[in-house]
Amino acid sequence: MNKKMKSVSILLIAVLLMAMTFSASAISATGTSTPAGTTAAGTTDSGTTATAIGKTYYVSTSGSDSNSGLSLQAPFKTIQKAANALKAGDTVFVRGGVYKESVTMKNSGTAVAPIQFKGYNGEKPVIDGTGRTVEAGVLIANKHYIKFIGFTVCNFISKNEDVIIGISVEGNSKGIEIRDCIVHDIKTTYSKTTMDRNAHGIAVYGTVPDSNDPIDGLILDNNEVYRCTLGLSEAVVLNGNVSNFRVTNNRVHDNDNIGIDFIGFEGTANDEEEGDSNAMQDRARNGICSGNRVWNISCATNPTYEGEGLCADGLYVDGGYNIIIERNIVNNCDIGIEAASEHYGCTTDLITIRNNLVKNCRGVGGISIGGADASENGDAKNIKIINNTLYNNAVQLNISNANSSTNIIRNNIFYLGESISGKIGKNLISNNLTKNPYFVDAATGDFRLKANSPAIDAGVAADYGTLDLAGNVRLKGKAVDLGAFELK
Repeated sequence: MNKKMKSVSILLIAVLLMAMTFSASAISATGTSTPAGTTAAGTTDSGTTATAIGKTYYVSTSGSDSNSGLSLQAPFKTIQKAANALKAGDTVFVRGGVYKESVTMKNSGTAVAPIQFKGYNGEKPVIDGTGRTVEAGVLIANKHYIKFIGFTVCNFISKNEDVIIGISVEGNSKGIEIRDCIVHDIKTTYSKTTMDRNAHGIAVYGTVPDSNDPIDGLILDNNEVYRCTLGLSEAVVLNGNVSNFRVTNNRVHDNDNIGIDFIGFEGTANDEEEGDSNAMQDRARNGICSGNRVWNISCATNPTYEGEGLCADGLYVDGGYNIIIERNIVNNCDIGIEAASEHYGCTTDLITIRNNLVKNCRGVGGISIGGADASENGDAKNIKIINNTLYNNAVQLNISNANSSTNIIRNNIFYLGESISGKIGKNLISNNLTKNPYFVDAATGDFRLKANSPAIDAGVAADYGTLDLAGNVRLKGKAVDLGAFELK
């Protein structure tokens, strides 16, 4: 081949390579040839491909813990064996089936090389605690950058005063993600004293007494927690030194106490006594609670309360700080959403409650702020209750021991039920609609606004966020609409 022809050939090859690279990039960007679920890191939602960072392990009920675990043909038998083996960057795929065990995480990942536990190819592995006596079904204590995705955890029961937890995150764990999990039938059956009955579906306890060393970057997303017998405790809880969290798109229902709770001042991460009002490290803080669905939460049949009233919240901030609660739906709970403090001298602070739908809460009411008893409980300040739709609640807004001009209640719809109970005091309550808002069809659960609704363009300036409950742009007309939905 002469030099001229050789140069042309090289040029053609270079052009072809560039075209191929551009084509691949374009296809990837448009998604037309990328398999559904493929991510930039090379993982797939189907749970069959791991990142190339570390090793890939497999677990099957038909496997053996004497196997290498490194292929589908030689899987481990137990998830715990995989937990013992996994290092930063490693992934384990767990085949469907029932695993009669509990799992304790032994190692940490890193921010760029997390440890991943996943169900294999859409299969549903079940961690079943029937007959086991343990602290938790899945325990993540002082471990970091672990993703736990697509498992069912169930049937863990405490018959004594010990707390039982489905999935537990403790200590100062960083970068923990719990996604697409189902947690059910986590129960306390202890009957000797009411104060020692406690169970959680998912519990996150930040216990290090240092505000610079919290459980940080936690994600709880698209999980379902139901049919738990909780005693004094909560289906899902973030307690103590927990910061920068996201609790999103979860379904919490049919439990006999609080649905989702963000707690402070209980002494969980405090060198001082419980209720130290200066202990920022002892507060769940700086987080988002969004897109959750919570229903059928009531302590009516919970023997712990001995028939002393209906007081189980769907969503509760008890001593938390700087938390946004937005775009959730809460239905048929004793209390829909509450921002209060149970500890005397302590304040729940900087809580924004916006673009939520709260309905059919027939105990205390739809939204409650303050503390139940001024002589025993704390108060609430800097509470913003903006652009919510409250329907058919016993009381739409309950005020108890909250008396501050920093509390703003604005642009809400209060319909069917007493509008406000308690002392308004210094709280700023204005521009809320209490007459018929003309919903599209409340009987079938459609709380969007009809074109003739008096709520349209009736809002005033407030911290109403960027999206309404349906995911539409919040401001479309000359002014924001009242309630949780913006007319398209």
